[in-house]
Amino acid sequence: MSQPFSVHALASGSSGNATLVRAGETAFLIDAGVGLRRLVSGLKAQGLELGDLSGVVVTHEHADHIQSAHALSKRYGVPLVASERTLAAIYVRRTQSPHQVLPVGDRWRVGELIVETFPVPHDAADPVGVNVLHVPSGQKVSHITDAGHVTETIRRAVRGASLLVLEANHDVYRLRAGDYPGHLKARILGERGHLSNEAAVGLLCEHALAQGPHTVWLAHLSKENNTPKLALGYAKATVAVETNCPVVFDVARRDRPSAIWTPGASALQLRLF
Repeated sequence: MSQPFSVHALASGSSGNATLVRAGETAFLIDAGVGLRRLVSGLKAQGLELGDLSGVVVTHEHADHIQSAHALSKRYGVPLVASERTLAAIYVRRTQSPHQVLPVGDRWRVGELIVETFPVPHDAADPVGVNVLHVPSGQKVSHITDAGHVTETIRRAVRGASLLVLEANHDVYRLRAGDYPGHLKARILGERGHLSNEAAVGLLCEHALAQGPHTVWLAHLSKENNTPKLALGYAKATVAVETNCPVVFDVARRDRPSAIWTPGASALQLRLF
């Protein structure tokens, strides 16, 4: 019998990132960029413990994506699942821990879930986005943060996703007028930096026209250069005008567990409009 499939945003932002994916007794994280205490709390709310995890799929080695990943792997035997280059970057100053090499573009099967990674443009060793397919239901989730621009690879990767978790890091005008030093502004705005609201919404409009009704989580919002109200307002208005497609929007919050998705949730929520 198929097990229930769900995705839960535990944290999303420059202060830490972690997303829980679960199908029955199988559970894993996409990134573990918050402290162990926060992970324990987030998992406990879902009836899970750290040792119940089947792995941590690491998108890249930056601190806000791996803060507790190594400790989780060493203490609890939870394997880090990533490409050779990402694992090498993680272990530069750390002893090796349980891990599994997942070359970019390959698949990892765990229970009823298939995980596939794809390259994204970011200033890290081997950064990836993550697709998760729930085999029994055919439902697909695409998870993309820390991407400097939208590539054709990204466009292809998200096709068919019922849940699209997408970075909407900053409002360009806020960033340019803000207090960040010039080199940091240039990094964020660069081809290997972070997606702006405008860039994210461009992809969202394309996806809505191709996919039809689905759910979007805006993720990795900057504390200084964006707000949930600004990002949501712009995304909702633009997608509605450009596509006339009913899309359920939410924000993956920076400082607490927030959005939860299960297959069929979009249809249920859309009937309320």
